[in-house]
Amino acid sequence: MVDPTPRSVKSVKSRLDTIKQGDEAQHSVSKVQSHFLVPSDKLDKITRRVIAPYAEIERKDVKEEVREGPYLDINRFNVFLEDTVDLNSLLYETANVLKAVTNSSGVFVYIVDPIKNEVVLMTQNTKNPERHEVNIPIEEGKIASAHVAFTKEYLVIEDVQRDRRFAEGLKWVDAKVALCMPVLKPDGDCYAVLELFRTHCEPYDHNIIYTVVSVACWSGAAVHQAQARITLQKTAHLNSELRTLLHNYFCDLASIDTMLTDMLAVIKSFIGAMRSSFFIIDREHIGEHLQADMWDDGWSSENTTMPRRKMKVNLSQEQTPAGLVARTGQVLNLRDVYRDPRFTKEIDPTTGTVVRTSLVAPIMDKNGVIGVVQLTNKTNAHPFDTDDEMIFSVFVNYCSLIVHFYNMQTKKIYHENLNKVYSNLMGLHLLPCRHDLEELMETNGVVLPPPNFKNYNYHISEGSKEDMPGLVCSMFVETFADRNFERQNLADFVLTVLLSYRDNPYHNAEHAFVFTHTMYLMLVNNTGYFDFVETAGLMLAGLCHDLDHPGFNNNYLQLTRHPLASMYRSSTLEHHHYFLAKKIIEDKNLLSKLSIADRERIMLELKYNILCTDLAVYFQVRAQITPLLTDCAFDWTNNSHRRMLKGILMTTSDLSGSCKPFGVAKAISEAVYEEFYNQGDKERALGYTPLSMMDRRRYLNQPPEQIQFLSVVVIPCLMIVQTVFPNTGPLLENCRKTQEAWHEEIAIRGQKLWRQSVSVPRASRNLFNANTDTATN
Repeated sequence: MVDPTPRSVKSVKSRLDTIKQGDEAQHSVSKVQSHFLVPSDKLDKITRRVIAPYAEIERKDVKEEVREGPYLDINRFNVFLEDTVDLNSLLYETANVLKAVTNSSGVFVYIVDPIKNEVVLMTQNTKNPERHEVNIPIEEGKIASAHVAFTKEYLVIEDVQRDRRFAEGLKWVDAKVALCMPVLKPDGDCYAVLELFRTHCEPYDHNIIYTVVSVACWSGAAVHQAQARITLQKTAHLNSELRTLLHNYFCDLASIDTMLTDMLAVIKSFIGAMRSSFFIIDREHIGEHLQADMWDDGWSSENTTMPRRKMKVNLSQEQTPAGLVARTGQVLNLRDVYRDPRFTKEIDPTTGTVVRTSLVAPIMDKNGVIGVVQLTNKTNAHPFDTDDEMIFSVFVNYCSLIVHFYNMQTKKIYHENLNKVYSNLMGLHLLPCRHDLEELMETNGVVLPPPNFKNYNYHISEGSKEDMPGLVCSMFVETFADRNFERQNLADFVLTVLLSYRDNPYHNAEHAFVFTHTMYLMLVNNTGYFDFVETAGLMLAGLCHDLDHPGFNNNYLQLTRHPLASMYRSSTLEHHHYFLAKKIIEDKNLLSKLSIADRERIMLELKYNILCTDLAVYFQVRAQITPLLTDCAFDWTNNSHRRMLKGILMTTSDLSGSCKPFGVAKAISEAVYEEFYNQGDKERALGYTPLSMMDRRRYLNQPPEQIQFLSVVVIPCLMIVQTVFPNTGPLLENCRKTQEAWHEEIAIRGQKLWRQSVSVPRASRNLFNANTDTATN
């Protein structure tokens, strides 16, 4: 049997060693490594002819020979897996294979140029970039190859010289028969045209046409895959480069000028452009003029690595591609900007380069165009193609991140400077009166306390409120500020803090003094338990714990979407109090003589202590410390236990107004209710139903509500403190007396003690009737 496969096929030698077959007859079997290994008797003639150039055929009874031939080795297709692929060269080799298989006299290969709408005749020297090109316009009729590129269907010319459709014949040779085959990619685009011809009159039969169609289809698929892979590789490489640059920029390792210069250099290198520009539109000043900051890296002939500084341009007045894109938001791929009447003719005065091609894309957000990126002139003098547009779109996506981050940084810097201005203004208004400071310093910043000052029953109302700064300084000096503190700075700090309290009914400077006084008594009567830093943190937190309190609680700030509520997720007011305390301490250099370690510890103590004045935090701490005290497991050497105790001391001092003699405690509770009612009035005006304690219409419920509050909140806290410090018993004793006095108030009014089981309408009716009876009596 004669092998139908042409003898000129280039065979591949065995890559495996000879395998011995035991005791059987010794002989070598050549193993062929290839993509196809098919017994020849299983293939029909047409199939063998189709796959012959691409596969090794298993032959029987025919000695394998290694000969050089014109066919394309299958290993040649491994080049498709490389980073760079000369598709035209491969296609030319494939055409020569078809020439031999189809017994053609010759073959021409035409590459389609979709931009110029031409087919370009390839020469055999495909690796020479300077080869002479023959360009033919793509149109129907006249030239066969151009006709096939236009129709995208193969064409068989049985008599070239007599076919009136193509009067010029094949133009290049004296051919008798021709077969023109388009190489179509899967997306339908025509990549090339293969033109096989014979100088003799034997026509191409159906089998040959089938073979050429099959190879052309596979060639089109291979071209499409190779182009897509190259584009993906470029895109992946570009992603890697840009991510590195963005990482440096976002981590403040590079300035905006350096980063944009590097990014423009990257995209210019990837696409092969001669010049690149970046525009960030000034959205804050959009009006009649469209202002933008521009970064331009110059022409590729300007060899410099210096970052290009930005400059201001008016895109609304300039007749440039960037200006048009900024106004319309549409991508532009211009083949000849110089001849486009919409734009001014631009010639670089330094290099003399004429702006021809340009690829411009907008950077968008939900509000419109925020920037523009422009590439100018490709180095190979060709227009920008679809692959360039795809790679450029990836770059533009990264550019949107840059512009957003740049705008955020600009706003951040602006508001940081604005905050500094406001901070200086606030500090100016918080300066204490010079006469008050001089008067306080006449006694070295302290005031002699009254005789009953170290009694829990003492209240500032017994003396003069003008003595509060001096008394606070005296408490500070006795507890922690006797050394390492400048008296001038201490007096200035205390006056400033008291001045920072608003004139609220309850959360005012007087409340801060009561808090600080109670904390002072608990510390001086139980010395040795807390070190210097802890003592300073407790005393400073006592004075500053309600700084700038607005007279509303955290729930109201959340309800009205106050700016503070968006700044802090929990303990909103407490975080604000700490922020102001920290600022005043730093502005007054209060801790300037202390070591850095002590300063940091005091600020940490201060923050924790102030946050503990939030009753939501108090209930959490109480639930944790109560079992420890019940089981006698409280350990003074355990920092966690100590922190919980300090939180309880803060709550005790905050609620100590209820532990004063009943006349004082009642006045304080009335001040609390006045604040509550003010908040309730505002909530009702907003359409909300206020809580019972904040509803002015239910003011008769004050005595039972106070009894309930003392029982649920205050007394359990005092019992915890008394367990640790028994000498704080007077606080609990006064609280119980206050509770009994509220019971007497109810009895005098003839009211029932409020219980949860009693419905609100019934309770209100009884209270109203009791009040009427009392009024009648």
